[in-house]
Amino acid sequence: MSPIESRSDLDRLRDAREYALDTWSNAGGLDAEILAGARQPLHAALFDLVVVGEALNKVSAEVKTAAPDIPWQAIVGLRNVIVHSYWQIDLELVADVIANRIDPLVAGLDRLITLVQRPSP
Repeated sequence: MSPIESRSDLDRLRDAREYALDTWSNAGGLDAEILAGARQPLHAALFDLVVVGEALNKVSAEVKTAAPDIPWQAIVGLRNVIVHSYWQIDLELVADVIANRIDPLVAGLDRLITLVQRPSP
């Protein structure tokens, strides 16, 4: 089994949580106008968002159904825009995600991680 295939749902959830927090560390508090001129924080935050989207895209459907409050498709959709349509990145949306959606995502991931790491009865 290759290292990519060996990532468990729990590993992917933890990765997504870590990179979501990094997004805030890299660009938290910056509005779209500032992000547009702050290449390093912008690029770091975009990379973090790509990793979050990629990690959560690979989480099993079974685990995803346990957390309907997490906007799975929106997260993956943002990842896809950043990777495949980089010229269409909406910095207002990116700034909004960082300012308003990272904390709820981390809280949802914390709940899901706790649920997933519980031993099965």
